[in-house]
Amino acid sequence: MKKDYEILGIEENADEKAIKRAYFRLIRTYSPEKDPERFQEIRAAYERLTEEKKQPENSISIEVPADDKFAESMMEQIRQLMQERDYGKAARTAKEGMKYYKDVECFLYLYARCSILDGKPGNAVKSYEKLVKRFPDKLYYRSELAKAYHLRGYARKAYAAFRAVYDEGWREIDFLNLYSLCCYAQGKYDEAVQALESLTASIPPEKMENWIPELLETYTGLLTLYLCKPFSIGQMANACSAFLDQVGSRIHDYEELLLHLCLIVETVAAMDEGGEIDALAEKMNELRPDVYAEEVPKEVTEAYDLLQDERFSELMKLTIEAFILLDDAGYSEDEYEEYEKFVEDDAILCQLEAWPKQRGEIELMQEEYPAAYECMRSIWDIIRSSKSRNAFLRDAILAEYGKKERKYKCGHYYELYPEKRQDMGRVQWDSLEDGSYIRQGKKIGRNDPCPCGSGKKYKNCCGKGV
Repeated sequence: MKKDYEILGIEENADEKAIKRAYFRLIRTYSPEKDPERFQEIRAAYERLTEEKKQPENSISIEVPADDKFAESMMEQIRQLMQERDYGKAARTAKEGMKYYKDVECFLYLYARCSILDGKPGNAVKSYEKLVKRFPDKLYYRSELAKAYHLRGYARKAYAAFRAVYDEGWREIDFLNLYSLCCYAQGKYDEAVQALESLTASIPPEKMENWIPELLETYTGLLTLYLCKPFSIGQMANACSAFLDQVGSRIHDYEELLLHLCLIVETVAAMDEGGEIDALAEKMNELRPDVYAEEVPKEVTEAYDLLQDERFSELMKLTIEAFILLDDAGYSEDEYEEYEKFVEDDAILCQLEAWPKQRGEIELMQEEYPAAYECMRSIWDIIRSSKSRNAFLRDAILAEYGKKERKYKCGHYYELYPEKRQDMGRVQWDSLEDGSYIRQGKKIGRNDPCPCGSGKKYKNCCGKGV
């Protein structure tokens, strides 16, 4: 099992700034809808690393068995296990307490909390539902249930729960952040804007320096939402400028998040005919020398512009992200090289299937985004020259693609072309909260031909080590 700092791609014993910076960078890429397993892993790692600073049980009244030495010893054992970060054992101990004391509040809560920290939000959902049923007036439990739904991938339940708690006035920062992500995934952009505006309003100026990564992510999110559905951004731009003035030089502790904000401000400023964001854009330009160790490569700025160009298909944008804007996804340097090769192979496979429909897009890129085109010239040469050899090139890539796709779970090839999936012996998650597995199709024998199409026996290809 990977350690939490490895999951977030940070050094061991990293400080709170580095933890928050890594977390907000990663959740921009991995949402519960797009990659629920990866999101759960990232979220659980983040919560575990910040658990010592998050002790909501100290601010809410929790029912405990009165004058019961055995219950007290179980509670102490759970707290000790949580301090040791053995959340699985802590959850099991809390579950025993639930059985012995018939779902008393303290054990229900600790079981739910430890299940989240153990990366098992499905178990937490059941306990939070019981807590909400017993204590409907405790908005904290209802907010935690909304988060658990979100982590588990129950999109509709999560949205309904978030909305209900928000309407009753709950304004905790982490809650608002996840609520906005939920709304964004549901295409409810107006509500996502409302949630993020509530987040900025809930932080007084004198406390902004304690919430710098959250606010950077919030303003980046608001501008991203503007690209989805334009709204009046003058007040938001002024608030962002005031925030930058308030925190001063401390903003440079979060250069990667600041970089994202700089790029999105630049993109929006080019679209904003009313000039509402001009002052903020000018301020961001003043920050540029401090944000960038060197001038941003031309192909990167062109790539971000291309992502907003409606003349290009989603496939072309996915390819641009794979070859120019690929995030390290929290992998170590050694792991990243393999991950990068997989993402690039995935993009090439998708392009081969679509060829030659995208010929016009490639020519448009060459004409209007020359730096991005030149950065990818070798790829386009491969696609163009393959012609009748498409099947051969595709099969050569697929020889290794199958097992990597199962490892990384972020490829688009089988998502866009499900009929191309050959592996009928794949074991899939059945989405039940009990965590059972089901096998789809006939089991593949070790000496059968490998379904990835390599021509090798299964035991010598994708079945190695199985």
